[in-house]
Amino acid sequence: MRTMRAEKFSGYESLKLVDLPIPAASDGKVLLRVTAAGVTPLDHTILSGRFPFAKAPLVLGNEGAGVVDY
Repeated sequence: MRTMRAEKFSGYESLKLVDLPIPAASDGKVLLRVTAAGVTPLDHTILSGRFPFAKAPLVLGNEGAGVVDY
């Protein structure tokens, strides 16, 4: 899957387009094919380095819409 990943937390210049393995669905979970993703104020806070619990590298954008793939 293609995704924008934050390699470090120093602003938008640290984002990098990468290909990652497609995750597998597991018991009690589904795999969602995201067709639209959003960036929230929390994503901006994390990317700017002001969220102490985040560890790089990290894929941001947990708000989205899509279809259940499995």
